[in-house]
Amino acid sequence: MGFLAWIQKQFGIPMPIANEDGQVSVAPNEERFKILRIQPTPNPDAFQFILNGKVIGAGTKTFDSPDDAGDDPMAQAVFEIFGTQSIFVKENFVTVTKSDVVGWHTIMEKIGTTLEATLKFYAQGDEAENAKSEGDKDVHPVLEDFDKDDFFNYDEHKKIEVVNALLDIAIRPALANDGGGINLLSVEDKTIKVHYQGACGSCPSSTTGTLQYIEQFLKEAIHSEVEVQAS
Repeated sequence: MGFLAWIQKQFGIPMPIANEDGQVSVAPNEERFKILRIQPTPNPDAFQFILNGKVIGAGTKTFDSPDDAGDDPMAQAVFEIFGTQSIFVKENFVTVTKSDVVGWHTIMEKIGTTLEATLKFYAQGDEAENAKSEGDKDVHPVLEDFDKDDFFNYDEHKKIEVVNALLDIAIRPALANDGGGINLLSVEDKTIKVHYQGACGSCPSSTTGTLQYIEQFLKEAIHSEVEVQAS
């Protein structure tokens, strides 16, 4: 069963109207990623589109607005769909978050068709620290000699390395399962500032339960006085 037929069956969305040439009017993609399934996330305004292969070599890509799309064909095309709020790419999935002014029944099929037509493989993501494959070691190298009693004596770069390593090990994998992620913005004295990605971006739980969990984990791993702020 093709993607459009599956969408029609699952969500009751009509099939798209083809143009005079019998094709949906979206630019072709030679690599032809296919959507295997679509699954909800804890955020009702975000859905995870699971592809038939890895779409990014390492790290993640986040497009929070049309301005972020730049010359990326996929991001440009998806943002042309009214109601699209953000796009998050990781491993073998793309999470699209919509505005609450539109319903999924009006844009789900358009987003799926557009992704299949325009998505191409990304060699690496936005984060320089994720340019290499993750998970090659059981213990992140920067944590091998980490002593929590020395954390506040580290320079800013070392602090960011440590926090990112802790997020990699304990937080990011769980968020990825829900179609989201987290980006570390800064470590200023005892304040750790983060930015949610993908499904986590506008999810109500991200500013309550999830944030509290992250903060408690970092308090235990680093110091009881650290504070986590989301922007």
